[in-house]
Amino acid sequence: MKCFTLIATLLAASLAAADSCNRGGSYCGISLLRKGNYRDHVVETLQAVGQPTDEAHIQNSRFDCLEGGDIAWRQFCAAGCGGADSEDPDYCL
Repeated sequence: MKCFTLIATLLAASLAAADSCNRGGSYCGISLLRKGNYRDHVVETLQAVGQPTDEAHIQNSRFDCLEGGDIAWRQFCAAGCGGADSEDPDYCL
């Protein structure tokens, strides 16, 4: 039973890591929302830097991915984001 619990714990940890951003990457909010459960984290990060938390800012702000899936706000892309559906880093239009 202990072996099964350990395997289940390791599997859950690897699945959680798969849903986070890749360290060093640049992601628009829309990509983070598609990648995993980032909505609350995006809102908190925007609030921390004094940015609005309306849907446009949530989806069209660009973030740097840090260690452990953490994010840091970089800029708001007023004209929207590009690269969201590709393997390339996201960018402002």
